[in-house]
Amino acid sequence: MKKISKKAVEIVEKYGDIDKIVGKEREYLLKQIDKLYPNFTVDCGIWDMKLTEKYYGEFQQDGQYCSQSAMGETGDCFRGTYYFPTTDGRYLAVSYDC
Repeated sequence: MKKISKKAVEIVEKYGDIDKIVGKEREYLLKQIDKLYPNFTVDCGIWDMKLTEKYYGEFQQDGQYCSQSAMGETGDCFRGTYYFPTTDGRYLAVSYDC
């Protein structure tokens, strides 16, 4: 199973807020996410991120979980939190809009 790396976890712990992560560290973190879910950071807008012991939602693949709601007139827009497993046994919870 693929997991978010220790280095990426350290970046999130260091900054705590996605808006504060810039430059090479931000690029590295986003690439880590896209390795587990191809084009996630391209297709979705990320507005929050944190490390957590628990996940919510439905199992997706490779230890990943998702909790989301449909929005918009036709239900073709989504907002939710995607949980990526980390190498230290926690989850990187990424809040997004697509």
